[in-house]
Amino acid sequence: MIQTIYEHYGLRPNEFMPVGKFEGFQYRDILYTIINVKQMEQDELNELYQMSQFLMGQGDRHVATFMPNLNGEMITETETEKFIICRCLAEEKNPNFSPGHELAVFHQKGRLFPYEVEKANRLGQWKSMWEKRLDQMEQFWYGRLRALPNQEMEKRFLETFPYYLGLTENAIQYLVDTEIDDLPRSVDAATICHHRFGQKTWGEDYVYKLPADWVFDHPSRDIAEYIREQYLLTYAVDERHMHQFLSEYEKVNPLSSFSWRLLYARLLFPVHYFEVIEGYYSVQDERQKQKYYEKLEGVLAHSSHYEAFLKRFYQSVGISTSRYHIPELTWIH
Repeated sequence: MIQTIYEHYGLRPNEFMPVGKFEGFQYRDILYTIINVKQMEQDELNELYQMSQFLMGQGDRHVATFMPNLNGEMITETETEKFIICRCLAEEKNPNFSPGHELAVFHQKGRLFPYEVEKANRLGQWKSMWEKRLDQMEQFWYGRLRALPNQEMEKRFLETFPYYLGLTENAIQYLVDTEIDDLPRSVDAATICHHRFGQKTWGEDYVYKLPADWVFDHPSRDIAEYIREQYLLTYAVDERHMHQFLSEYEKVNPLSSFSWRLLYARLLFPVHYFEVIEGYYSVQDERQKQKYYEKLEGVLAHSSHYEAFLKRFYQSVGISTSRYHIPELTWIH
């Protein structure tokens, strides 16, 4: 890869380093991130390129922009590789960095994005995407059920899927009811979001915002996924941290009742369960399979804790459900 980068970009990395889930290198005061785009369509890359250019124009100095190769092309393709390189300033994260405030400002700027987004758009698609994911897993579950597997992981999947099917159906219904009963406000306009926003999405030592992480969606997506990740780190809620994150966010972007309900619907959808099951069946290596099995055991062991977290969520963030006319789920214990 070092030779490929030299031939196509005129840069010779001394060593590679992890940049989030990607690989990259630093040269002088610039951080370069190598992103495999074999699975991405050209139209989606064009949209992400436009978003990065727009946010740079809005004064976000931490946004990584696409770097053209020596031929002036954004995508570099060889016999075995298809990748882009994004670059940004290698600036150390300020110890006072506030993820809530920074995310709110990011959303505020992203909301002004003036171009139509098609390939990277996820707005209004949660229901269809969740239904598709659920249908695929349900069909797979029926197939494994008939096969009568004897592996412990598969037995656990067969035993537990009906519960998570019910939880997913509740998430879908909560989402549908929100879209019928409530009205979006101006703060609910679509913006540039992330596939899964978390504590490390914008880096640990350096601050970077990578276009490959982005989608165009409702801002509650990022808030919900940040809160979910915080919960799953320890299977407990650090209410002080959650209050601080939400308070810093709402100083810039106050959330409407519509936002709160979408956020809650997203927390109801058990994406962490889906990812463990899908991950297990997508790998062949036994060590990786064992890791997924251990993750599943963690999810299942704390399923009642997750219900308790969902039951107390509005109360724990200081939201009056009666004042906002927000329905609460009666089946959660």
